[in-house]
Amino acid sequence: MSVISATGKKDDLLIIKEKYGELTDSIRKLGKAAIAFSGGVDSSLLAYAAKETLGDNACAFTLWSPLLPADDKRDILSFTDRYGIRLFKIEHNDLSCKDFCENSPERCYICKSARLDALTSLAEELDIPWLLDGSNIDDLNDWRPGMKAVRESKITLSPLLECGLSKKDIREISSHLELPTAVKPSAACLASRIPTGTAITEELILKIDAGEDIIKKYLPANAQLRMRYDGRAAKIETDRENIPGLSQSLALISEELALIGIAAVLIEKDGYMMGSATVRPK
Repeated sequence: MSVISATGKKDDLLIIKEKYGELTDSIRKLGKAAIAFSGGVDSSLLAYAAKETLGDNACAFTLWSPLLPADDKRDILSFTDRYGIRLFKIEHNDLSCKDFCENSPERCYICKSARLDALTSLAEELDIPWLLDGSNIDDLNDWRPGMKAVRESKITLSPLLECGLSKKDIREISSHLELPTAVKPSAACLASRIPTGTAITEELILKIDAGEDIIKKYLPANAQLRMRYDGRAAKIETDRENIPGLSQSLALISEELALIGIAAVLIEKDGYMMGSATVRPK
């Protein structure tokens, strides 16, 4: 039987403080920076740390895109207002890019490259030397085509990654700082719900966003959710423990989704699987 002593708890807290201290030290050296802010757990910690260390020399850049879920837009505005972080909203329509909409296995790289170009343009206009990205060390263990675009950028840094922070570390630090994002589920853009090879259209994106809003009403707060959709059938992915309750409500969910033009609905029995709609190049 293992016993956690008071000393053990103190040591855990000291480790969290040391990790956060290393992050703030690395940001402080930059002098002035903008955070590529999505409202997720990673970029929220980064934005908070930058504001705390750089003050008014830190700001957040958010690409206000059709691919950004409505809930995330509300969270972004709430977080930056709560912590006094200056926010620049950049109108950006990923759907205007033909290569992106073709939805090839390189979609994420194409998207990230265009987005970093837009963020870099604003940074240069505002004389901000650094753009901070929320990648962490766990991203190195997954197939992330967008990481190539980050490496190609001349002004983009990834402080969480450079400090060796994992998603677990980031959540623990965020919890210690009492950030509301500490328990927020991992998120991805709405295009990630569309299977590779299926053309991305505004109609599909709008249906996915509206559909997930409907399904969330039948799930616990902060539950993981993806509604994969190819224009014909919707497949709901969530945490396995939520599947029995969701299954009982499937008829009601199907009725509501039918009202927005989604005729066929099923629940993935194996639960949420990251990137299940994406085909990786061989």
